[in-house]
Amino acid sequence: MRLFDRIAERYDLLNRILSFGMDTKWRKRVVELILEVNPEKVLDLATGTGDVARLLKRKAPHLKITGLDSSSKMLEIAEKRLKDGEFIVGDAHNLPFYDRSFDAITVAFGFRNFSDRRRVLRECRRVLKRKGRLVILELLPPNTKRFTGKIYSFYLKTWVPFVGGLFSGDFHAYRYLSTSVLNFLTPDQIVEMMKEEGFEVSFEPLFFSVAGIFIGDLIW
Repeated sequence: MRLFDRIAERYDLLNRILSFGMDTKWRKRVVELILEVNPEKVLDLATGTGDVARLLKRKAPHLKITGLDSSSKMLEIAEKRLKDGEFIVGDAHNLPFYDRSFDAITVAFGFRNFSDRRRVLRECRRVLKRKGRLVILELLPPNTKRFTGKIYSFYLKTWVPFVGGLFSGDFHAYRYLSTSVLNFLTPDQIVEMMKEEGFEVSFEPLFFSVAGIFIGDLIW
């Protein structure tokens, strides 16, 4: 996606600023959940600049980690930061891997950007080994029935596009990112979708439910 090519250089800094540093803590929780299944091979979808891949490698140096993303500019940064990872430009809707290739799959802040999320889930199930695990970390739309949700909605509509555009020089990109969260699925809808695609699912809300982690285990 060209949008992410344009903001690649400032993407990590802006993530830290816009999440008040919480995104790093959330990624560490993803790593904990992945390591629970004692994987040897992990696929990091929508890997971006490789934040999750680096955290995984730091905790478990023996892991063979493959990062896939549609943005070549993001992957250039990832390759510089993690020399012994494998990074591939590709499409999560059509994964270039054999069936049952990976013990675990991570998706951090990329699931909402997929055009056909069910297809991506089916591809994840296809390339996961038996009893494999999929962990999705994603920002969630605000529940405007709650006071905190109204504050979060205002933050997404105003502060995120303004600060993101100011620092990156690309106001359009951060208006898109803001809108993609506001129009995203609810946690219940994501859980139901994952169940329908063959996963046993649990959900962990994060920080007043502005984000959440979805854990999908293959039960066969």
